[in-house]
Amino acid sequence: MRIPRAVDAVVAGGGTAGAAVAAALAGLGWEVVLVEPGLDSTKRLSGELIHPPGVNDLAELGLLQTPVPPGAAPVAGFAVVPDAKAAAYLLPYGDIPGVARTGFAMDHARLTSWLLTAAVRPGVIPWLGARVTGLELDHRDFAVVTVTGPTGECRIRARLVVAADGSTSPLRRLAGIGHTRLRLSHMTGYLLHDVQVPHPSYGNVFLGGPAPTLAYAIGNDCVRVMFDVPDNPLGLAAPHRDPGYLAALPSPFREHVEHAIEHQPRLVCANYSVVPETVVRGRLVLVGDAAGCCHPLTATGLSVSTRDAVRLARSLRDSGGDVLKATHRYAELRGGPQLTRVALAEALYQAFAARTPEMRLLRDGILRFWARSPRGRAASMALLSTHEGRMSVMAVQYARVVGYALTLLVRRRAGTPRPRALLGLGWTTLRYAREAFRVRGAFRL
Repeated sequence: MRIPRAVDAVVAGGGTAGAAVAAALAGLGWEVVLVEPGLDSTKRLSGELIHPPGVNDLAELGLLQTPVPPGAAPVAGFAVVPDAKAAAYLLPYGDIPGVARTGFAMDHARLTSWLLTAAVRPGVIPWLGARVTGLELDHRDFAVVTVTGPTGECRIRARLVVAADGSTSPLRRLAGIGHTRLRLSHMTGYLLHDVQVPHPSYGNVFLGGPAPTLAYAIGNDCVRVMFDVPDNPLGLAAPHRDPGYLAALPSPFREHVEHAIEHQPRLVCANYSVVPETVVRGRLVLVGDAAGCCHPLTATGLSVSTRDAVRLARSLRDSGGDVLKATHRYAELRGGPQLTRVALAEALYQAFAARTPEMRLLRDGILRFWARSPRGRAASMALLSTHEGRMSVMAVQYARVVGYALTLLVRRRAGTPRPRALLGLGWTTLRYAREAFRVRGAFRL
């Protein structure tokens, strides 16, 4: 394979973000080298569920020919189950005005392989088994990328370099971009065969245990089950040794999960919040998890990756090919929605996983809000699916949830420490309101 010494773009990472960016840039008539080291994704937990906006992006980029690709399972929304004996709160995507498609879920290894294959088209040169090991950004009209492969090193000049290499992003480090990184929890996962989730066609979220448990079909009668494990004295063995995890699951699904725990090696991932100090440096842009990630409870990682690709291509098109102008426009376009995404993931995870009085009350307020307000369910799903990215919208919905929570607090005569709950709810509401005003000023949303 001959690799040109000068191209329009080098994309580091051939996962969902990298494949989407390569396809988007090829659609502009650019020549792109797509560098993918080829890590074994079958040994770790990674994103598998993509929301309807992400599905729309894949179709727009020419990566998806049917609403649900072969081997995937359609996803109609979320089913949130408070405990094993309670009815689920169904949150369908169809309630969102303007959203016509469903989402889908697919085994991560198959998903990345399919997208990488679909991204290879005229203008895209895949370089598999290689990685970016050097980066020079001090030239005015181009960047220089050093790629190391099985046959040695190659230096490539590019108008644009795209870091789509995940949350630990070696390119981010090579560019000297600092970041904050906070470990939130771990997840342990298992794969069930010939089993259905309690609420088919939905992503199932079970809240009755020590921390949330997620389950969803990934096609071919297979179901992925993932246990969130915050700091726990039992460590990663908590789902096996703490009966509270299995007790949150309804029977007979519980027995299938218990069998998998007993007989399968667990897959593990660590959940981090990563916030880079910038997503642009010279002719380098960060996309997907390299540009920031949060707790996967909202399953937004894949949809954000495709949205970043569309934003970047749109910025380049609108700038008339002025790369530096386009990269700054890209940063502006993604700044507000990313802040909303992180805040939403944090708020939901705290409400569903924390055991403080104010968070328990907030969780009950969220469930009451979804039960009583069809418009509230639609607004929540618009935010969860990344269809809506304005922080001001999230702040309003959060305030409405707090209102429902306070109604519950008034009705409860005992059992909830009222001053602490009121103080906690008030503080978090003020924080999100402050962020909303800040974002509106910074990004004019």
